[in-house]
Amino acid sequence: MATVAILVHPSRADAQELAASTAGWLHGLGHRTRLLFLGKPNRVVEDGVELDLGDVSLAGVDLAASLGGDGTFLRLAPLATAAGVPMIGVNFGRLGYLLELQPARLHEVLERALAGTVTLLERSALTVSIGDAADTGPGADRSWFALNEAVLEKTVFGHTIRLATAIDGEPFLTYSADGLIVATPTGSTAYNLSAGGPVLAPTLRAMVMTPVAPHLTLDRSLVLHPDQTVTVTITDGPPAVLVVDGKEATRLEAGTVLTCRVDPRPVRIVSLGDRGFASVLASTLARDARS
Repeated sequence: MATVAILVHPSRADAQELAASTAGWLHGLGHRTRLLFLGKPNRVVEDGVELDLGDVSLAGVDLAASLGGDGTFLRLAPLATAAGVPMIGVNFGRLGYLLELQPARLHEVLERALAGTVTLLERSALTVSIGDAADTGPGADRSWFALNEAVLEKTVFGHTIRLATAIDGEPFLTYSADGLIVATPTGSTAYNLSAGGPVLAPTLRAMVMTPVAPHLTLDRSLVLHPDQTVTVTITDGPPAVLVVDGKEATRLEAGTVLTCRVDPRPVRIVSLGDRGFASVLASTLARDARS
């Protein structure tokens, strides 16, 4: 008997219907299902109980699926990675950069995944923390997990923020800019791409640092080794806001140091193996251009 966790977008009736039918189908096969519904920001509801997303454990789960868009998948990623659980992303959203699977194929792919006949891809994520403490895991205080990116953005309209960067403790550049992106290869097709950064093959272990509208300094991206560490210090001037995977995490005042590292744990994603990276990227970008 296997246990499958399903995280469901709350405003998609079709996703909720599929979650319910899938739970019944899995029960008929002798498996157990945990249904979780996204609630308020960073909250999730399971069995009628609302919990903080960070307090949810997927220990004992064999497979996890998200039913929604990219945002639902991004909320599932830290839970699944912490428990070492492979993920399936079912696309109910508009674009679905991260999601390979259409709803009609969920039962087929679940059956194959539970039988061990699918491909598991490994992706890199970031651990982003305030300060430079030794304990920088996702459970540490003031620490976040990012599958796509961490972004420092300005908070005052018409004003830039000043960000002093260092790589492995060695001072690099101080940017006066609208923001700074530190992205994973998976997230290289998100905000990083919009800001003019490079697209990285998603299975690389790396991170890419891209400034957003920098003033009088280098406007090129920097691709970094997975063992390197980036620190960003908010210098004098207005505060910045930290946005992790599209959600505001905290506001940072002058003097605050943000540390970004590649998380040592792989994010394991179920793939159908039907299409390669180039084909998926080309079709997704074409669909984005038409929307």
